[in-house]
Amino acid sequence: RLRLRKPRPPRLEGVFILVHDETEELATRRELESRMAMLREVHHRVKNNLQVIASIMRMQARRVSGDEARAVLEESVNRIQSVAVVHEFLSRNAHQGAINLQEVSRRVVNQIREGLIDPTKRIRLEIEAADIWLPAESATRCALVINELVQNAIEHGMAQRDEGRVEVKLADDGETVTLTVEDNGDGLPEGFDLQRDANLGLQIVQSMVERDLRGSFVLVQNGGTRAVVQFSKPV
Repeated sequence: RLRLRKPRPPRLEGVFILVHDETEELATRRELESRMAMLREVHHRVKNNLQVIASIMRMQARRVSGDEARAVLEESVNRIQSVAVVHEFLSRNAHQGAINLQEVSRRVVNQIREGLIDPTKRIRLEIEAADIWLPAESATRCALVINELVQNAIEHGMAQRDEGRVEVKLADDGETVTLTVEDNGDGLPEGFDLQRDANLGLQIVQSMVERDLRGSFVLVQNGGTRAVVQFSKPV
């Protein structure tokens, strides 16, 4: 009688053991998370402190009797709030190292809409923006530039009007960013010269754009006023 033999199991020739020590990697990761948490907390506190300063200045603006002094304080409050917006985004996204300028711009525009536009007037404040990611420093400069240009359009272009439109556009041109603030208001005074006649807000814009953003800034008369800022993206 024929018997079938069961095949023998293969012989174990050796064992390969891989040992990976993750102690250092885990320690580095924990340290990074701790630093990010601390950085977020710093930005959160800076934002809160800026808002406290803005609140104090707003209270002071209500107490002063002169219209010019009140206007100066209110303009300063808007500038402080624009910087606070950037720190708010950094407090939530410190790990990214960059900020979406579209989100910052919308927040700044909403603040101006709530704080500067007379609800009895039919003045539309609109924004059209692409997703543009910038380092925090550049985003802060842009937030201030947008604040100054929109505020200038409302306070000067729309000062004598009960209705009108102010439009903010942010375009991503690849290597460059183009920011446009356009209104259909009263336009520039006859013979206006940016170098000679600019108010404090426009001087701030010109300084930040040319010195800090390394870009260009022009004002164009087109029935109303068009302000155009263009700068290269930081490398």
